[in-house]
Amino acid sequence: MIKVSLLVNPLAGKGKAISVAEELKGVLDELGAEANLLIPESRGEVVEATTNSLKYGVDRLIAVGGDGLINQAVDALAGTDTTLGIIPVGTGNDFARSLGLDSGGLFEQAQKALSPAVEVDLIKCGSNYVVTSTICGFPAAVNLRANDLRFPKGSSSYTFATLMELPLMSPGSYELKLDGESLEVKAAAVIVANSAYFGGGMKICPDADTSDGLLDVCIIGDVGKFDLLRSFLKVRTGDHVDHPKVSIYRASEVEITGTGIIRGDGEQLGELPAKIVVQRGAINVAGGDNQPPGRG
Repeated sequence: MIKVSLLVNPLAGKGKAISVAEELKGVLDELGAEANLLIPESRGEVVEATTNSLKYGVDRLIAVGGDGLINQAVDALAGTDTTLGIIPVGTGNDFARSLGLDSGGLFEQAQKALSPAVEVDLIKCGSNYVVTSTICGFPAAVNLRANDLRFPKGSSSYTFATLMELPLMSPGSYELKLDGESLEVKAAAVIVANSAYFGGGMKICPDADTSDGLLDVCIIGDVGKFDLLRSFLKVRTGDHVDHPKVSIYRASEVEITGTGIIRGDGEQLGELPAKIVVQRGAINVAGGDNQPPGRG
């Protein structure tokens, strides 16, 4: 019988994650898996619970939550043979969405979580692992604001946060090194992505491939507030990349110098400057489809 640990964020899904996990435990039993529940209450406890599960020899760890929980778990999972399964119950679920794991009912999601794994790249920013993208400038401010909002929750929080931060937006000056090549830009946003989505379903880097050993770098240049809003309205479909002041680059190593915060997977990573590198095939994800979604 396959041994599984269910790592649960008790706050995910507006507090429904625990009941989802309890139901999932029964479903996994039907599918021939023996599951135990892990319900940590802090980031440190997530890493500790994940590490302990690895010591006890579980076959896979299934995260019941969103990008934040996965972000915390991969600190212990990266570079190990233990497979990560995902039951998306978070606010954004962008990592699950990029791998085609955000659809279907609980039974189908449980089947995917027990399916064969694909190797997936991770971002390493300083000492932090990131599964989706690191963000600087306007989207970092929006992400921080969205996390602080009491209402609304879910993907709508990003829309409200965008409208609240827009009057405060001012493009910043950045120096980037992309695999050693220097680039100076004035930009409203710099996003270094491992996967296509951020911000609860916005297709910021539509051709990002989670297994190609490269990072997609989206630079939204020196645009005004109205132009920025118009571009962000197109991010849902990926059509913002046609804007003349939006550029996409690819590199395996990115250095960003400038001022301001840098965030990843909805979590604070620190202040600029930052060095960001891809960790190829650093984690195994059950049932994932690592083909880029493209536009549309």
